[in-house]
Amino acid sequence: MIQPIGFKNKPNILGSVDKCECPKCLNISKWNLLELEKYFTLFFIPIIPIGSNYRIMCEICNHQEILSKKHFINYKKKLDIEWLFSENEITAQERNLKINEINIIIEKAKINKLNTSPEERKECKELASKKTDEELLTIYFKERYKYIPAMITAVKSEIEKRNLTNEKK
Repeated sequence: MIQPIGFKNKPNILGSVDKCECPKCLNISKWNLLELEKYFTLFFIPIIPIGSNYRIMCEICNHQEILSKKHFINYKKKLDIEWLFSENEITAQERNLKINEINIIIEKAKINKLNTSPEERKECKELASKKTDEELLTIYFKERYKYIPAMITAVKSEIEKRNLTNEKK
């Protein structure tokens, strides 16, 4: 039996916004800005938009990071500036100035997200010290996207301390 009503996500890839290391595949690649619009459907036809969520996506492995609307808007501004520049509506100097302003805002937001308390860092360091060599290498090289940055830093430190850097898996 066919259901006459339902929901559908419609992805919109808006363009490349940054080049950085992917926490999943560990490649340095461009990241696409992605808007997922959710629609109410009637007989599989999108009728009414009922919301959106925002992400950036690695071009190589399609790993996605969720963005707040505020961060999405900043990345969208970067795309708009690049478009204005490509259409010769702003000069290279204006483009660089505007892009740098937005990059500062984005970097501040990333730093705020990465900040952890000294207690959390100490806890991560203790946890990493209890892991086996194999677990450390797996976390760092295969599953780092599953962990908070403080844990990855602690794992990296423990790998270097144990001299395991040449045993990359």
